[in-house]
Amino acid sequence: MKNKCDESMYEDIRPYRDHEFPVVMEKLLSSPLANVLLSSVFPGMSLDLVKNELRSIKTINEFQGKIIYKVIANILDRTSAGFTTSGLENVNAKGTYLFISNHRDILLDPSLLNYTIYGHGLETAEIAIGDNLMQTLWVKDLARLNKSFIVKRNLPVRELVVASRHLSCYIHDTLFGKSHSVWIAQREGRAKDGNDRTQHGLLNMLGLASDCELKDYFAKMNIIPVSVSYEYDPCDVDKARSLYAIKFFGGYTKEKNEDNLAMKKGIQGYKGKIHLHLGQSLNDKIARLPDNLHKNELIGYIAGLIDNEIIGNYKLHKTNRIAWDILNHSADNVEYYTTEERAIFISEIEKKVASMAGEVDELKTIFLEMYARPYQNKIELSGKI
Repeated sequence: MKNKCDESMYEDIRPYRDHEFPVVMEKLLSSPLANVLLSSVFPGMSLDLVKNELRSIKTINEFQGKIIYKVIANILDRTSAGFTTSGLENVNAKGTYLFISNHRDILLDPSLLNYTIYGHGLETAEIAIGDNLMQTLWVKDLARLNKSFIVKRNLPVRELVVASRHLSCYIHDTLFGKSHSVWIAQREGRAKDGNDRTQHGLLNMLGLASDCELKDYFAKMNIIPVSVSYEYDPCDVDKARSLYAIKFFGGYTKEKNEDNLAMKKGIQGYKGKIHLHLGQSLNDKIARLPDNLHKNELIGYIAGLIDNEIIGNYKLHKTNRIAWDILNHSADNVEYYTTEERAIFISEIEKKVASMAGEVDELKTIFLEMYARPYQNKIELSGKI
């Protein structure tokens, strides 16, 4: 029997529910920010007509189907060279899943998952999103209308421990009390260097709400690793600038409003081909792990299982192969791209580097390593290097 989820415990972090939708939507539409956003999302359409359509919606699922699904479809049509998926046979309408995904784009990573499963008749997942990305009440309200729950960050140690347990309990109650799927990134923050690895701290947080032996708890969470890959990263200049500062100056401090600008670039920038793969549930693999593992060993093994699935099912693009060949002075991948495509990729990197402050060759190397790392991870996983 499922545990009943007590919503009142989570008023500070949970998404909005259907009965709250009309009031919150009216508040959003009454703000001057609404006109700016709606004009950009629905260019050429009457704002009054769009607002009337939004006011006619009564439920969160209806909002996602009539508005969000179409918005994502429009973004893909305008800013990509096509979106493909695989692994849909690994999920079904009766299942409840904890989707753990690699993390490249702030908004699109979870949006593409929900776009995919909604398009195949499954209920969308609730999305974990950091409070650093919701710097205004308007953005926070909109996110919570789109099934997002809040991850509190940058807290003093004691408060962070309490917030982590609270979040863990919310995820537990959502999965096992409400039987509702959840999406969460495998790490805090995007993988700027292209190296998709699960942070052990994430798994430790998830385990805080364990109601049985830790291994048994993870073995029943129905973890589905998700691999999302973009041919081009619209935020690669910002990521390269950050990596350069860390390498040569020992750290990087975000500029004011940087996260909001990154969200905008991720949505509006060109992404080339995009692929999303839904891996197999890890329940059985986790259940087969030894019973006598120390907690840290168990967490390490589970992180490894997730990483192997994400990396193994990551779809390589031409950009990944070209970058690897350039860095390694190899011809390993010449069958996958043309001389012209290689020249275009090099030219694009050179243009971006020319707009940045820093040593040119070092910046070029950072760009190439960023794009080559998924290929390197794949061949390391295969044991070839």
